[in-house]
Amino acid sequence: MSHGGMGGGKGAVSSDPNLTPLLDMVLQLVMFFMLVANFIMHELSDRIHLPAASQAKPLTARDLNIMYLNVTKEGKVLLPVGDPLTTPDQIRLYMQQAARTHVLGEAKAKQEVTVIIRADKEARVQNILKLMTAIKSAGYRKLQLRAEVGNA
Repeated sequence: MSHGGMGGGKGAVSSDPNLTPLLDMVLQLVMFFMLVANFIMHELSDRIHLPAASQAKPLTARDLNIMYLNVTKEGKVLLPVGDPLTTPDQIRLYMQQAARTHVLGEAKAKQEVTVIIRADKEARVQNILKLMTAIKSAGYRKLQLRAEVGNA
């Protein structure tokens, strides 16, 4: 018995679904997530070994605007492109430039962007303090230090 009552002859209508738009959308989503994951991993450095902390807490849904700074054990701030930043003045200028070019605008970026410092576990506290002072002098208000969850 055929569907539609046409008897399967010359006038039969095919009921096969067109999967081309669905496959196109799925491939676009796959490419989008690959790009997003690549951008996020580009901000994180595998050369940084985070310290362990017993009470480290993960990011919340409120932390939407994030900027990562990776600090080596020598106290240098690694950038995605270019030479590392070594002096507080270089860091301050870099942060001011980042605020000027941010999507939110300079004033709002300084208020809403959370700067996450990923310092190597062997980095000196003195270097981290200089970095934090330079970030604050650039006008940023939200700073966080990252650590791995573990037994500290």
